Amino acid sequence: MTLRPGVHNVAATPFLPDESLDEASLRSLVEYCVASGCEGMLILGVLGEADRLSDEERERTIAGFVAASSGRLQITVGITHQSTVVTRCRADAALAMGADAVMVSPPVGSNAGPALREHFLRIADGLAGTLVVQDHPASSGVKMPTAFLAELGAALPAGSVVKLEEPPTAAKMAALRATTDAFQLFGGLGGVSLLHELDAGADGTMTGFALPDALARIVAAHRAGDRAEARRLYADYLPLMVFEAQPGAGVALRKELLRRRGAIACAAVRQPAPKPDAFSLAALSGLLADLEMLPTPGGGA
Repeated sequence: MTLRPGVHNVAATPFLPDESLDEASLRSLVEYCVASGCEGMLILGVLGEADRLSDEERERTIAGFVAASSGRLQITVGITHQSTVVTRCRADAALAMGADAVMVSPPVGSNAGPALREHFLRIADGLAGTLVVQDHPASSGVKMPTAFLAELGAALPAGSVVKLEEPPTAAKMAALRATTDAFQLFGGLGGVSLLHELDAGADGTMTGFALPDALARIVAAHRAGDRAEARRLYADYLPLMVFEAQPGAGVALRKELLRRRGAIACAAVRQPAPKPDAFSLAALSGLLADLEMLPTPGGGA
């Protein structure tokens, strides 16, 4: 199985004000992504605060998203762990619960060599779903050169995916595309390089930008051959993408945006974590107001 080209939204894990899991908002978040034109959702990723959930909460989160999606979205589950054995167990469990794919980032402290290659191959061997290799050195501390990924692609099952998030992402994507066609390639990092990633041959984006409908419109225009429209939309939304993706503040800002859009009930982030200050919230309101002032596609105000 392959992932459908397009937007796979990286989901926040919604919490109530007391920081307990908000299962009703799991359902509303799925409906939001369906209405936004997403093809799938990635759950329990960096944005999903996966490292702040208990094993029991992980299971409830997976079950809640899978049930709410009811096959309308492809569900990818983040399963990264320091142990190959535990990662594979997580993969099998997520797929048995109805997920379509699993995402694995290199264990912290590893390096792009034989042991890491073996790690990915053992997880992929006989896997009942799609494997997504996350190339995100900011969270893993591990850089995977293009040559390593190309060699890995030759050994992984057909249809495997690389989620490229080592800046400059578009240049690395173009280099990998020129080296191998073994992978589907998706970008990330809040969509800030989406236009150029599409130019470099991306199949879409797998990111947590809280306005996934905008990403879907950019991807659709680019795939239709209307790069000028894709560029216009990208330029319109880029200031908000950059603001929302700020390191350290991004999770809380994205949850606040999702709350304002009605996708989740509460913007709570599990502590300890930064909370947006009054200045940041006012800046966010200003950026949203700027977007509301944009002309509509039909030319109206």
